[in-house]
Amino acid sequence: MGGIQAALIVALRKAVEVHISWPITLMAVLSAVLLAAGVLRHYWDIYIHRTVRGISFIFVGIDAAGDLFSLVSVFFQPQLDILGMVIYGTELVLWLGVFAAGGYYNFLPWIKKRIDKHHSSGAQDNDLAAEANDQNIGITLHDLPSSTSVFRTPSGQIETIRGRGGQRQSMISDA
Repeated sequence: MGGIQAALIVALRKAVEVHISWPITLMAVLSAVLLAAGVLRHYWDIYIHRTVRGISFIFVGIDAAGDLFSLVSVFFQPQLDILGMVIYGTELVLWLGVFAAGGYYNFLPWIKKRIDKHHSSGAQDNDLAAEANDQNIGITLHDLPSSTSVFRTPSGQIETIRGRGGQRQSMISDA
């Protein structure tokens, strides 16, 4: 991969020396399309499962901020770069959409559940929590496993189960 990158750098520099600009434009558009395709993959997952899962909102925020600042920097150039505006603007809009979906599918139901919890009787909730503690069952916001992530880790494929004696056993899942 390093060799391919070095070859592309040399080839693009040679093209600039002979005043050919379309290869550089092609590389910029190709990178923007591939970045957008990577984000659109998350939109498909959000559409299918009706929740935002496996996405680091800290990473999304940092990436969106980078797109925003890059877009602002385009406005301060001596000559306005329309292609740069489209590339950075597209990526920014896609990440803001992921934030909006996270607020709609994850944050609002969480808020509603918290409000309902305060309005309902606390005795039933305490009974459920005590039963979960007795059985060593974890309580989660939703029961969907994380199948997509910005960064996949080996630990995401290990399931921990309890044996009959209460000892922990690890199994590698095929997912």
